Amino acid sequence: MAVEVKFEGMDELIKAVETLGQKGSRIENEALKEAGEYLAEEMKKEAPVRSGELRDSIKCSNVKTKQGQKYVEVGPDETTNWRAKFIEFGTVKMRANPFMSRAYEKNKEQVREIIAQKLREGLGL
Repeated sequence: MAVEVKFEGMDELIKAVETLGQKGSRIENEALKEAGEYLAEEMKKEAPVRSGELRDSIKCSNVKTKQGQKYVEVGPDETTNWRAKFIEFGTVKMRANPFMSRAYEKNKEQVREIIAQKLREGLGL
């Protein structure tokens, strides 16, 4: 005895799922970027200011993917990155001022909330 099952509308369903996948990826990118921009602004508030060069170099990268995981990098650009390491971790002659870690720790819950809210909005939840 054989049972024959016929699905109607599967082509439309598959197309809708594929569209949601593309839309979901775009929404995910927007959420990561917005959260990264927020963290960059908060990091600028924590950065020590002498000339302002370090503070002004803090940026959020575009969305990157590594081993299937999407992420953004937030921090000083290449021109001041070497100096930021000394400030963040200290040296033999200088006490550490972990402004990047401090900014992250103070704002990690808000960053998570920004990502969650953006995803909810984008997916209509």
